[in-house]
Amino acid sequence: MFRQLALLLGFLLLIFAVAYFGVSFISSSMGEFYLNNPLFHVLFALTLIVITVLIVLFVRNLALFFFPYFKTKLRMKIFTAFLLLILGPALFSIFLASGVINQGLDRLLRIQVKRIVETSGETTEQFLSFIERDLERKARELSVKKRVYPYTLKVYGVNGFLRLTGKKVERVGDFPLKKSEIKQLEKLKNYAFLDYRSGQLVACVKRKWNITCVSKELPPDLVKRVRQIRELQTDYKSLVAYKTPIKAIYTVTFAVMGLAVLFGALWFARYFEKRISIPVEALYNATQRISRGDLSVRIPEDEATDELRHVIQAFNSMVEQLQLLRKSLEDNKRYLEEVLNSISPAIVTFDYGGKVISCNKQAKELLGLSDSLKGSTIWELLSPYPNLRAAVERLVAEDRSRCDVREEIGGREKFLTVELLSSPGIEDRILIIEDMTDLVRAQKAEAWREVAQRIAHEIKNPLTPIVLNAERIKRLLERQSPGYKEKVLKAVDSIVAEVEVIKRLINEFRKFTRLPLPEKRLTDLNELIRSTLEPYEGKVKLSFEFEEIPKIPLDRNLTREVLVNLVSNSVEAGAKEVRVSTTRKDDKVFIVFKDDGPGIPDEIMEKLFAPYVSGKDDGWGLGLSIVKKIVEDHGGKIYTVDKNTFVIELPI
Repeated sequence: MFRQLALLLGFLLLIFAVAYFGVSFISSSMGEFYLNNPLFHVLFALTLIVITVLIVLFVRNLALFFFPYFKTKLRMKIFTAFLLLILGPALFSIFLASGVINQGLDRLLRIQVKRIVETSGETTEQFLSFIERDLERKARELSVKKRVYPYTLKVYGVNGFLRLTGKKVERVGDFPLKKSEIKQLEKLKNYAFLDYRSGQLVACVKRKWNITCVSKELPPDLVKRVRQIRELQTDYKSLVAYKTPIKAIYTVTFAVMGLAVLFGALWFARYFEKRISIPVEALYNATQRISRGDLSVRIPEDEATDELRHVIQAFNSMVEQLQLLRKSLEDNKRYLEEVLNSISPAIVTFDYGGKVISCNKQAKELLGLSDSLKGSTIWELLSPYPNLRAAVERLVAEDRSRCDVREEIGGREKFLTVELLSSPGIEDRILIIEDMTDLVRAQKAEAWREVAQRIAHEIKNPLTPIVLNAERIKRLLERQSPGYKEKVLKAVDSIVAEVEVIKRLINEFRKFTRLPLPEKRLTDLNELIRSTLEPYEGKVKLSFEFEEIPKIPLDRNLTREVLVNLVSNSVEAGAKEVRVSTTRKDDKVFIVFKDDGPGIPDEIMEKLFAPYVSGKDDGWGLGLSIVKKIVEDHGGKIYTVDKNTFVIELPI
């Protein structure tokens, strides 16, 4: 690079030297400047060669820059900016200088200057002519006289005559001249001349056989001014005669200088453009590779200097940190995958568009998924399982987090708990599906064991008096003691009563196990509550607080049974007032029952809705279990807020 710079500077200095000496030659040799001068032709040819070389180099540099990088806007902008910054002032100065010289030359050749030069020349010539005529007169007088005064006559030798006249003579003497010399002498005429070196004004008069010359010494200042005026006239005439060639020479000279400046500006613009754009392009290409996931890219630091080198160093350091961060993230991802594969729930992550991002091993096993999930959506994965898909759609649409669903998977009915997790500001969602089949079956088995134990206990209680009464009847019949008929009838009545208890127990159990599925129709919930509870106005004080809610799908008969059961429990517990209210929140309706009775005993609060759990002495404990079953069949849920408040939540 430095070698190229040195060559360029040397080439530019050579061009400026040629231009300078050319202009100096023109200025110093104006009086002898002719178009047929060989030096002029050499200089003009050299100028054309330099211009041609500069044009070729300029076009070559343009081709080297524009064609390989015509798509790189940054390099084009930097190059153009540097070129204009350097080229603008330089070309302006050159054009200004050219204009000043041309205008100065035009002013120099104006009519006023021409008149001054001509007038001064004419005045000088008239003055010299006057003196010359006086000398010629004296020369004629001397040529006819035989005697002259000593101080007026001077004899010049051969060299003296040559110095005065510039004419070569062969000899001076008393011998007669040759005929050829006489003929040559006859051709001469009277003339006068001024010798600038001696300051002598010489006038010569020709006679038939002799030539008489008279000289007069002029003041040196006068001779100097006469000489300057004559030289000025000669230069001015040459300048007028060759005005156009001189302008052309100056124009060509400035063109050479302009092309040199243009080439230098182009080279420097390209040089500085490379120093800036190459590191920037390297940064751009590196960022493109990083955006495609290639973090192995590094930029050589020797491609830039100064601040750009620091930028590249910082960039390489940043890429190294990104590479370490990616490695850390990949390690954390592998660790998280191992953790997710080691837990029992099935986990599927997907974005807000439904595109599946990942899933653990349990999800693939539960849903029968393949290893390749590229391009799949959560809805495509769940399409074979309509109940599960509907549950997930409800969670997404209703912005809920959890629900339970039954689904047949692999020919077996499974009880699934579905949970949808999402966080504000995070686009991904996490679907957690937990197979609760074994737990539900275990809970059902445990519940049925408790039911069987409770039924056995409840059946055993009436069977004991039945057996005792039957044995008593047998003894009475064997003894036939007085009044045995009344005692037998009393024992039979006791047996019948206990059998009725067993019959009632069996009917309640049958009702619990054979609840019909709800037949839903759009129903005005507020009107249904009011019409169902108004018959209890005489037993308890009722107060209603209803919000305006739309009709919702309900089974009227089953819903009536729920309402009656809750109010009956309040009345039987000794409540004086029952407050019933309905509210709507988003896509859910809430029914709140609150009474002022003693409330639910603390010991049964946790297992209130379990079968055969009751706070009444004569209760069977199936009422709230039936209520819970009906509410859940409607897609809702029932729970307690405190010991006096029940809340029923139903979807709209």
